[in-house]
Amino acid sequence: MENEQTSRVAKLWLGEDGIVRIIHVPGAEVTLEDAQATMAAYLKINKGKKRPLFVDTKTMKSLAREARKYYAGEEAAKVASAVAIIVGTPVSRVLGNFYIGLSNPHLSSRLFSLEDEALEWLKGYIE
Repeated sequence: MENEQTSRVAKLWLGEDGIVRIIHVPGAEVTLEDAQATMAAYLKINKGKKRPLFVDTKTMKSLAREARKYYAGEEAAKVASAVAIIVGTPVSRVLGNFYIGLSNPHLSSRLFSLEDEALEWLKGYIE
């Protein structure tokens, strides 16, 4: 299915609401190569349209600094309109805060504990 892709560390799909979901596999240790593969999968889904991203990091174990910089860079900002990061554990909250605080993302980014709140916020970024 074109609206669904997988990478080594995540499953991605386009919801009927126009928001792309990225759900990381339990224990994912995301490297730069993983980030690039996940971005390639996202590009297959979005077909050139800027879309908001819903990223569930609750079960992620780690995010390499290079991967964090890649996700926060201009390349991601060219293809995504905003990112809502779902956190639910102390580890995922630290990872999310590192991403937002230290990487200075080039696109609107917020941390959420509740999925409904994240999706509601992302609706404002659907083009």
